[in-house]
Amino acid sequence: MQKVDKKLREARFFLEKMAERAAMAFGDHERFDFYLSAFLSAGRSVDYRLRHTSPTYPAFRAAWDKSLSADETELIKFMVDDRNVEVHEAGSTRREEELRIPVQGIYEDASGTLTVSSGGVPGIPVPPAQIIRPTYSFVVCGRQVAALEACGTYLGLLERVVRDYRNSP
Repeated sequence: MQKVDKKLREARFFLEKMAERAAMAFGDHERFDFYLSAFLSAGRSVDYRLRHTSPTYPAFRAAWDKSLSADETELIKFMVDDRNVEVHEAGSTRREEELRIPVQGIYEDASGTLTVSSGGVPGIPVPPAQIIRPTYSFVVCGRQVAALEACGTYLGLLERVVRDYRNSP
């Protein structure tokens, strides 16, 4: 089980990196995709490792799957399928949109600082500058879900299956 636990820690590590990158307005946004790919692969490896190291796991997993809600079942299937698309086809199906952040004065996050001066013609209002930060989501069974939320829920389910299997008779 040590190797399974290591994959859970690896998935958590990449989820944390995704969250850090998503909170940054400046810099290389492609890193989010690198972390997402690694997260999906680490998450999928949890189930693979259990199947290949524990002969009782497949029967346990079949019964465990029946205890899931429809939303949990759909999310697990989506994440497994998205990992397969990411690794074997054209890349994750994650969507990217823009969050426009108006800035007057100073904007600062872990990626840098932007200072906006209020020059211009006196008496004529100047619209605030804007920072455009990407946001990421998935469409899971017709519903748009923030990528970090979906990945966090998926990781919670992986942690739960490992805990439940460990505690099973």
